[in-house]
Amino acid sequence: MLARLLLIGICLLMNTATASPTFTSEAELSDWTLSGLNADWQQTAEMGQFYSADGLLLPYAKLFSSEHRKSIIVVNGRTESLLKYQELARDLFNNGYNVYLYDHRGQGLAPRLLDNPHIGHVSHFDDYVQDLEQFVQQIVLQDPIDSLYLLSHSMGGTIAALWLSETQVRLQAAALASPMLSIYLKPLPRWLANGLASLLSTGCDWLGKTACYAPGQKDYQAVPFADNVLTHSETRYQLLVDLYEQEPELQLGGVSLRWLQEALQAGDLAIAKAGRITTPLLVLQADKDVVVDNKAQQDFCAGLAHCEGGSPKVIKNAAHELFLEQDPQRNRALTTILDFFAQYP
Repeated sequence: MLARLLLIGICLLMNTATASPTFTSEAELSDWTLSGLNADWQQTAEMGQFYSADGLLLPYAKLFSSEHRKSIIVVNGRTESLLKYQELARDLFNNGYNVYLYDHRGQGLAPRLLDNPHIGHVSHFDDYVQDLEQFVQQIVLQDPIDSLYLLSHSMGGTIAALWLSETQVRLQAAALASPMLSIYLKPLPRWLANGLASLLSTGCDWLGKTACYAPGQKDYQAVPFADNVLTHSETRYQLLVDLYEQEPELQLGGVSLRWLQEALQAGDLAIAKAGRITTPLLVLQADKDVVVDNKAQQDFCAGLAHCEGGSPKVIKNAAHELFLEQDPQRNRALTTILDFFAQYP
């Protein structure tokens, strides 16, 4: 009798256990090439446009199946486009999620805001936040959804954090990967960066220019893999470079002085408003990040009512781009995210 009960218990556990998530490998990507990714994207992704609150037409894509009841909103980072996230979207979709992506104003496939399309610019950082709200209301919530999640990267993390502190939309959980809650400015101290940005911005206004590059910033130029600070995966990095060569309208250079000022203030505001966020939140930190300031992520978690684990989850030996990293780091990041989401069905 006891043996029979044990057998029944084992069968029940096997039937209720969820399958481990699976992800695309670098070896598969090496065989696939960008054209293969594009072909798969065209078969599975639905492209469209939505209106921002101030009338801009912004592009979006979704991977949707009526069999999926879970959905993820993906909020990308600076210089990025939804087309950069083809591999990630495919992996999330194949693990049972509908996926919603869009491009921020001034980058990707969205309208550029200046005569020079290479300057990364925004008039007010809150424009990004309001664009996310419009995307969710106009596109995401129009589909049947049982469980809604958010996944962001870098600048998208700042946008998502501010949005989560304000929106009335209910999410089961959210994850911020390498969130840009402050920019890595070393060895320049923050107070000096603020002062220089303000002084130079005044000079830009005096010259009658709509926007000027911040110091050291310039038009887009492909960086050799050996000199990049984004990822240790040459395979994924080369696919990114190939994408931007194949689709030159995606190319974006450095940031304007205005963008720099707005971004620094937005990071501070996101930390100050962290206590308003009620959504269960996971913060992933890239161990080797030299793009964003990891200390600001610690400060953000300290202000949250709920930060999974009490502090950022560190992905060891990872550079800034967790979703473009080598398989061990990327798989660990994605498994951590999906395991976290599974706690909040």
